[in-house]
Amino acid sequence: MMPRAACPGSPGACILAPWRRLWQRTYIEEPMNAFSLCRQHYLLLLLTCLCLAGMASADQTMSIPPFETGYGISRAGIPVGEAVLQLEYQGDTRYRMRSSLSTNGLASLLDERRESEEVEGELVGGIPRPLRYRAEKTGSEKRTVSMDFDWELRKVTILVNGEEGCLRLGSRTVDPLSLHLLVMLDLRSGTLAEQYEVAGHNRLKTYRIRSLGETTTTTAMGEFTTLAVSRQRPESSKAATFWHALELDFLPVQVSRTKDGNEKSRLTLDHLKR
Repeated sequence: MMPRAACPGSPGACILAPWRRLWQRTYIEEPMNAFSLCRQHYLLLLLTCLCLAGMASADQTMSIPPFETGYGISRAGIPVGEAVLQLEYQGDTRYRMRSSLSTNGLASLLDERRESEEVEGELVGGIPRPLRYRAEKTGSEKRTVSMDFDWELRKVTILVNGEEGCLRLGSRTVDPLSLHLLVMLDLRSGTLAEQYEVAGHNRLKTYRIRSLGETTTTTAMGEFTTLAVSRQRPESSKAATFWHALELDFLPVQVSRTKDGNEKSRLTLDHLKR
């Protein structure tokens, strides 16, 4: 028996390969009669359904299902705040992400801090392209940030506390919030990059990414099989490790932020809506 050749092209190609030969034999090689005519119509209908299923399967791999997650924030095991991360879609390719962070308890008495971010963008070839990003931070370090992306001119206009700047865009440059979506998409497709480029306040920031392997992570929602991924800028003493749950489309269920190797805060999933 000859070895079977690999199926090139789209996911639908592999699904349809064995049926293409059957169609050829039935529709072309056999003599035409009433029975074969009925069989041809049935076969054509089946091929159409399989083709549509293959196309739908390919489209589904392009995006992460919408979600809303809540995280508890702790320092040295003591609860100090909460955070929310949300993803939703408007149509087939337009996406919107929101995040918020606030302190509570004793931490809010020392520094009542609130942060919010929002981005609107579109998926192009499965890659997030941010269009409009807004962020605001209150407390001891107040700051407002806006970014407007122009992909035709390959530039992003940035306004930080009223001070304007402009940066050139690479093909995969994203904002800080869309970076979460891009990493999740790359993890799911098995194409995690070694570094990612993020538009910062006055320059493009490069984050080096390193996979730390699979482990089991315990949260308030139970145990998850996770892939640990570290993220750090080459010139920074700050780093973060994200634990992405395989069964949740690589949604981060735990995040540890460190400085000079010492943990400063930890976020752990406590609720999820999908």
